[in-house]
Amino acid sequence: MKRFVLFFLLLTFFATAASAQFRRNRDRAGSTSDNNLNYANPGEYTLAGIEVAGLNVLDKNSMIALTGLKIGDKIKIPGDGISSAIRKLWKLGLVGDVTIKVDRIEGDNVYLVLELSERPRLTTFYFTGISKGQESALKEDLNLIRGKIVNDALVRNTENAVKKHFVKKGFLNTEVKIIQERDTLNREGIKLNIEVRPYSKVKINRINIEGNQEVYAGKLKRKLKSTHEHPRFTLHRAIVRSLFSKNILKMGDSASWTDVKTFINDNVKLNVFAGSKYIKADYEDDKKKLISFYNSKGHRDAEILFDTVFAHNKRTVDVNIKLVEGPKYYFRNITWKGNYIHNNKLLDEILGIKKGDIYNRELLDRKISFDQKTGMDISGLYMDDGYLFFSIKPFERVVPGDSIDVEMRIRR
Repeated sequence: MKRFVLFFLLLTFFATAASAQFRRNRDRAGSTSDNNLNYANPGEYTLAGIEVAGLNVLDKNSMIALTGLKIGDKIKIPGDGISSAIRKLWKLGLVGDVTIKVDRIEGDNVYLVLELSERPRLTTFYFTGISKGQESALKEDLNLIRGKIVNDALVRNTENAVKKHFVKKGFLNTEVKIIQERDTLNREGIKLNIEVRPYSKVKINRINIEGNQEVYAGKLKRKLKSTHEHPRFTLHRAIVRSLFSKNILKMGDSASWTDVKTFINDNVKLNVFAGSKYIKADYEDDKKKLISFYNSKGHRDAEILFDTVFAHNKRTVDVNIKLVEGPKYYFRNITWKGNYIHNNKLLDEILGIKKGDIYNRELLDRKISFDQKTGMDISGLYMDDGYLFFSIKPFERVVPGDSIDVEMRIRR
């Protein structure tokens, strides 16, 4: 009998002490514990009060507002309203742990308690694995401010920003690891140890250009002023391979000069004093120079269809450029509009472009605005006469065939 009474008292005590709670944190995606409420038959209550516990920095009223719960609302417990409130707080990334408890029920009224665990905030960060000079340049690219909440997004974005910074400088194999350390001087603070391993700068093993018909690949590579292949000399290997190849040229066969240049370009690259490191920004500029070169040779529609940079090994990359040269164009008729000061003949002489000349946009721009070679250009002519706000714009029109008409529109 005594054992039965003791068991009954213990059961009554734990049933009274248990509270309904709904919990979601980074380790458990929504675990719940509910000893007082019947999940099979949820009850509808009027929300009469909300208390908040566990906050040090965040504003309690703001956190309540963010849940979407309002005093006077009709809510079901258990129900979607509670689950929705938890999800809203969790998505903000401001708290690492969310618990909503039923504090008490008085008739049809329910009182809730939000138990929140704030995420730690950044107190400081430091780098390992790089020099002080590299640190100084890197800090300008990072958006790390003391007091920021440290969450997964902050860590991930910081890792990506550090890696991007070094990749732009040619360190394509950079590895970044961020270690979170508790700040012993601030219980709510976190220090970030940003470990960086840049390794060596990646060099360019080979540049492959496809689609070029009019211009030899070796000449195009020389137009890439800052993007060069790593020096190589493999003529001896190529000759030995050819001696044992089944495709040796038969007696009487002859190679064209283009074949010879291609063979040499494939096996000889003696740019010993030119850097061969791959720097993305320099490479992007060099692609523009490549198209400008084609434009100066009459290929107005030349474009790079696509290009790829992929690892040859851990220390080098290969660059593939697929381009379309397009047809070669020629200047046809050049007319002037708005030239009330100087006659067409004088302007034609200064421009120096005649009908039938190969289209050259670079030359056209130089003759319009600033010609260092001759010192004579259209803009200079008008400005010497006092027209400081003079402007001229060429409007091109492709005509049937391979010609381009240009109308020069002058404004003083």
